[in-house]
Amino acid sequence: MQRNALSDGLVRITVTAGNAEAGVPGSVLVAGRQLPPIPERIVLHVAESTRRVPGPLSRCKTTSRASEALALREARRTGAFDAILLNPHGNVVETTARNLFVVSSQGIRTPPASEGALEGITRDLAIELARKTGIEAKEAALDVPAILHADEVFLTGSGVGVLGVHRVHARSYDPAPGPVTQGLARAYADVLDKESKW
Repeated sequence: MQRNALSDGLVRITVTAGNAEAGVPGSVLVAGRQLPPIPERIVLHVAESTRRVPGPLSRCKTTSRASEALALREARRTGAFDAILLNPHGNVVETTARNLFVVSSQGIRTPPASEGALEGITRDLAIELARKTGIEAKEAALDVPAILHADEVFLTGSGVGVLGVHRVHARSYDPAPGPVTQGLARAYADVLDKESKW
């Protein structure tokens, strides 16, 4: 962060195994960059061009992101901030770079890893913070109607924290971010402030 003159930003660590038989060593690349720009209104688009296939690799953060890039291009053509990825069964997985949550009278729900979701650290913290405030938070399979009928929708990710969604296709959420999302965003910011003092 200091080398790149960043006070706030992201650090990406990429590790490769190399090829011992060919004498090619593994490598570690550490890169810092600024936080991504976040628009005032967060609009999501359900991707039609690609599907996330659940399995061991869907639980790994890799540099193989062709399907995510395709879905993001599709979303950007519609003016959306990000694309919601579905699995082959039509269930919601996450967006191209963030975990997705819905808030309803049943509490908070987010797709499980078995549906193809990546178990992000910000996702896990949001679940923990919700439970600490007495809100039921759990993993559950979600379809597109569950998103469209939710009271609130929010995203989590290292670069965005807890981020309220304003619209998915024609469905707008009002207010956005909603009260549950706002509470979790404040709690997340408090944890970040405490844990980032150095």
